[in-house]
Amino acid sequence: ILKEIKKKQDKYGSSLTGKGKKIVVELSSPNIAKPFGIGHLRSTIIGNALAKIARYQGYKVITINYLGDWGTPFGKLIAGYKEFGSLQKLKKDPAGHLYEIYVKVSADSAYEEKGRQWFKKLEEGNKEALKYWELFRKETIEGFSKIYRFLNVKFDVTSGEARYNNKISKVMKLLQKKKLLEESEGAQIINLENYGLGVCLMAKSDGTTLYATRDIAAALDRYKLYKFKKMFYEVGAEQKLHFKQVFKVLELIGLKWS
Repeated sequence: ILKEIKKKQDKYGSSLTGKGKKIVVELSSPNIAKPFGIGHLRSTIIGNALAKIARYQGYKVITINYLGDWGTPFGKLIAGYKEFGSLQKLKKDPAGHLYEIYVKVSADSAYEEKGRQWFKKLEEGNKEALKYWELFRKETIEGFSKIYRFLNVKFDVTSGEARYNNKISKVMKLLQKKKLLEESEGAQIINLENYGLGVCLMAKSDGTTLYATRDIAAALDRYKLYKFKKMFYEVGAEQKLHFKQVFKVLELIGLKWS
């Protein structure tokens, strides 16, 4: 072994196993407007290691930083920022200031409805809502980029949940066509009780979407773009049920690659 290591040097342990095949790695994935936590650090380091190992085995690897940049919390943030936000504080400490606003609005039930209304506007493409969302996103990403430079981690693609907002109706039509959707108290669900996976919520009663809907749209989009051999989601163990549900739905749609 030592002779082989000496002979091969930096090439020791590499192979052409993955030649002509692609692997997609989703990693890091912090949430806009929230601090970069230990879970994101863990995901960044492990995901980056997986990507390097796969490249070393000859695979073409696409690393995606899939940001949490969509959802009802943004509605609450817009409502809160409009009332007591500060551009100066936002520029100085984007994640810190936005998190401070989020904690404040989350403690006040009056912002529940305001938040829902603003997020609905955001999903509908309201100009004012989009202006605030773009500001929050831009400033937070600049803050995160300092951490990535320090860790010496680069991504092939920086994407986010928002990318799939205009692809959701297609996903819902596909699920309807496959007779997977059911209505429950005004919401759209997929019943996975028979597989021991509970109920997967696809759309709330007000029509707004959820993580599962967007993750299904993302998987379909990535396969179309990259025709990957494998896709790794480097996430915390608390996401286990969510991804089991997503993978089961992709399987029930009838996709061979699922």
